Amino acid sequence: MYRHIRILVAEDNPHDAFFLKRAFLRAGINAPVQFVDNGEDAVKYLGGAAPFTDRQNFPLPNMMMLDLKMPRLDGFEVLQWLRQQPGLKRLPVIIFTSSAEPNDVDRAHELGANGYAIKPAGADDLFTTIQAFEKYWLQRNCFPSLNTDAPTKKVE
Repeated sequence: MYRHIRILVAEDNPHDAFFLKRAFLRAGINAPVQFVDNGEDAVKYLGGAAPFTDRQNFPLPNMMMLDLKMPRLDGFEVLQWLRQQPGLKRLPVIIFTSSAEPNDVDRAHELGANGYAIKPAGADDLFTTIQAFEKYWLQRNCFPSLNTDAPTKKVE
């Protein structure tokens, strides 16, 4: 049902990534989902840099779920880089993090996040969150087109 939607998830915690994958499967979301485990790889993936140069195996996503507290580049740095890319700046980004700090919420939105969700603690709550995510973002949302011919800039 969602084969036309591709999701990139930037999540450094393998435990969280595992349970997120299970919640997607349990919710019946069959959209292709790619995972990267740090902010630097998220930028490389989106920019088509090695090892993500093959767009057949690593296609551009229609949306991104982004953790804030990651190594190499944090989620804020990824979001800031992304919003400076002419071809990618319209990519919907949902912050999916454990931080409920008002400063983090405000900063993420100031940098262009489209949504901000707190990671729930238990598997059942995670499943409920992913069901709500599916209903809004995958069933109701219309995705913008991306200019895949526009060059991307290296992160500074």
